[in-house]
Amino acid sequence: MIAALRQKLLEQRRSLFRQLHNVEADLRWLDTNVRPELEEEAQEENVARLLAQLDDRAKEELEAIDRALTRIESGDYGRCEDCGELIPLERLEALPTTTLCVSCSEARERRPA
Repeated sequence: MIAALRQKLLEQRRSLFRQLHNVEADLRWLDTNVRPELEEEAQEENVARLLAQLDDRAKEELEAIDRALTRIESGDYGRCEDCGELIPLERLEALPTTTLCVSCSEARERRPA
């Protein structure tokens, strides 16, 4: 089953690289486009900011995927980093980049920031 999760992670990684490439191409297009009217410029700035935020989220997701793939290679995948217990397969299938079991994840969410 780990092999199937590894394949899923690799496919997510490829998809994110395609998305990042498209976002970067869109941002380059916005940077090189001729100067539009002020209202259109404001709209383009908003679009560029949103694309950049998507880019950051995609990069964070790529990093999480890479960490999960590293854990698979080292044999640590599927073990909670807080309590050391095995993470249920159902949770890994739903969230293949998770590093926490449900109990530890909920405990972290309850902690004050």
